[in-house]
Amino acid sequence: MDQRLKVWTLALVASVGLYACGGGSGGSSSETTPVATTPTSVPTTVPTAVPTPAPSGGAYAQGTVTGFGSVIIDGVTLDDSSASFKVEQDPSLSSTGTSNDIKLGMKVESDQGSDDKIKTLTALPEVYGKISELQVGVGFKLAGQTIKVSTDAAAPTVFEGASVLADLLVGDIVEVHGSRDAAGVIVATRIERKDPASAVMVRVVGVVSALDNTAKTLVVSGLTVNFSGAKLRPEGVVLENGQLIAAWSDQAISAANVMTAKALKVRKPQAGDGLKMQIGGLIAGLDVKAVSFKIGEVLVDASRAKFESGVVADLANGKAVRVGGVWQTDKLVAVGVKFVKDSADAKIELKGPVTDYISLASFKVRGALVDASTAKIEGGTADNLANGVLVKLEGSIASGVVNAKSLKIETSTGTSTSAKPDQLVRTFPGEVKDYVVSSGKFTLAGVSQAMQLTDKTVYLNTGSDKVAVKADFANGKKVTVRGEVIADVLQVREVKFMATKVEPVKLGGVVSGVSSSQFKLNGVLILWSSTTPIEGGTSASLVNGVKVEVSVLKSADQLQAQKIEIKGRASTLEVKGALSDFVSVSDFKVAGQKTDASKAEFKDGKSSDLANGRVVEVKGALSNGVLIATRVSFGD
Repeated sequence: MDQRLKVWTLALVASVGLYACGGGSGGSSSETTPVATTPTSVPTTVPTAVPTPAPSGGAYAQGTVTGFGSVIIDGVTLDDSSASFKVEQDPSLSSTGTSNDIKLGMKVESDQGSDDKIKTLTALPEVYGKISELQVGVGFKLAGQTIKVSTDAAAPTVFEGASVLADLLVGDIVEVHGSRDAAGVIVATRIERKDPASAVMVRVVGVVSALDNTAKTLVVSGLTVNFSGAKLRPEGVVLENGQLIAAWSDQAISAANVMTAKALKVRKPQAGDGLKMQIGGLIAGLDVKAVSFKIGEVLVDASRAKFESGVVADLANGKAVRVGGVWQTDKLVAVGVKFVKDSADAKIELKGPVTDYISLASFKVRGALVDASTAKIEGGTADNLANGVLVKLEGSIASGVVNAKSLKIETSTGTSTSAKPDQLVRTFPGEVKDYVVSSGKFTLAGVSQAMQLTDKTVYLNTGSDKVAVKADFANGKKVTVRGEVIADVLQVREVKFMATKVEPVKLGGVVSGVSSSQFKLNGVLILWSSTTPIEGGTSASLVNGVKVEVSVLKSADQLQAQKIEIKGRASTLEVKGALSDFVSVSDFKVAGQKTDASKAEFKDGKSSDLANGRVVEVKGALSNGVLIATRVSFGD
């Protein structure tokens, strides 16, 4: 097949003004990833009479996040290195964030410029609020909407703050992403339990019915929305039955099942002819004769499309598809339609530094929880994994955990012909072998990467004030090394000798299954008690849905909490991830967020340790788009 048409058909992401809808949260990755040439694997032969793409570039994508490294939407890798990020809650406002806010299973939309880089990536929750009714084994009701947990291997539901549906309770605050099936039920791609102390907020996305412009009310799947005091967006919009809207309120749903909306936005495509588009979701409003249907607010003309993993007769309301094509007048003219049918379509891909490492069965990459206990490992062994190690993995997701099928420890930088570093600090733990004192060259057991000590290498002891020196370095010593790869050799800037005693491990995430003696965090059981030190709250503050950072001590098969810090309730912003674009202590990025740490307190390191690729957590406040850090903690 023609590679140029592959690139044209689905390197799809759009220009900024494509939709009259907003939102947002996220950040950028520490590496630039080329845009994939076969985003949805749809056929690449352009049918007759499909409009020509706009020559000025730009594209639009809407779908589900299926990975990171940069960001992957419905299997398509898109470069988010210069993106701004948003999470739409109140649709009349713009809420900025970082890449930490973009998570697996989220429904997002992406505007992309002529350079194929994402300009804005916006997360679009389908519904937000308190669970009012549980439907055992099926789902629950929220704000008058019915939510169904997906058991489809091609599109499973991702959980956070809960492992399975049975963990949720009536009264829990949840954020749900997904699409509606033919019956109007929201089939969830992501369910995230929120902090019960969160401010009151209700958000619903759905189709308008029973519009009454006199009473200023409408209905969304059984929920009555009173919009008499709501801000309407876009300005001057005229409401009509059949429109897709996002409604928001800071008041709870009334006993009469009425939402008093404070903001209401009509999601209406406003694209220019010839704009490339890629969308994914469930088919609705199928017109068999015209071979057209809707995905969300987008009308799709598939009459001239080619089909993959099915034929035109397989089109049906509620079926999951991925569509690529070009916008013309008032619809997306599809070049290709791919049916999402099996577990291969649900493949998760992650690339980034390891964080929250406990074992091969429990760690995170780009905020996603990973179990690699049965994975095929390349580039090293399980002993070469630790916080800060750059990995690339593929797998599938179940109950919020990515079960890795393959994991590659990234050793090569692709600079074999260059003496210049790639500016990314790499971290490797392991046992020293083949050490040559005269040259400083050595390797680590399990890792093929060549390494070399230099006159500038710094030596440290983990968990000890004892001064470490070069003479301590020897074959058989267990160390963690950091450095930059130059001409295929890791020039070591730091050697840290591993502690002889067990050191506490720091973990972060949302707790669930809380009792007086234990809770779950990142899928593992942690023991605690009323005497466990807690910062930012009391023992009564540790409840399901709360975001925490916990220092735990491993003993045999048990994890015991040493200290718990309640996170996310303050007005400050917290960002965790790989450091990139380092210029100085006052100018660098963390998870895509521009940061100034010139006045910050440093923990577990110092300002001179800042370097591209280091994993850090930054706490501070935003000022003119810059995070002014008050504290920087090293996480690797």
